[in-house]
Amino acid sequence: MGSVQGWARAATGLGVSLVGALVVVQVLFPGAGIDIIGNIKDLVAMFSGLSGLITLLVLVAIMSPGRSGT
Repeated sequence: MGSVQGWARAATGLGVSLVGALVVVQVLFPGAGIDIIGNIKDLVAMFSGLSGLITLLVLVAIMSPGRSGT
């Protein structure tokens, strides 16, 4: 289970770094392909309302590094 958590954390870290790099590329070169900022805006809009808040809290609880998993 520990190796799965380590792999998931590494994949999540890579994804966050990739999104950050793509946002910088979009700011420097607007209209050059994928609309990362628009996609992030759409993702945030999906989390509107009570069900979105509950989903977000569950995701934060799952992904929080302070959790002790065995």
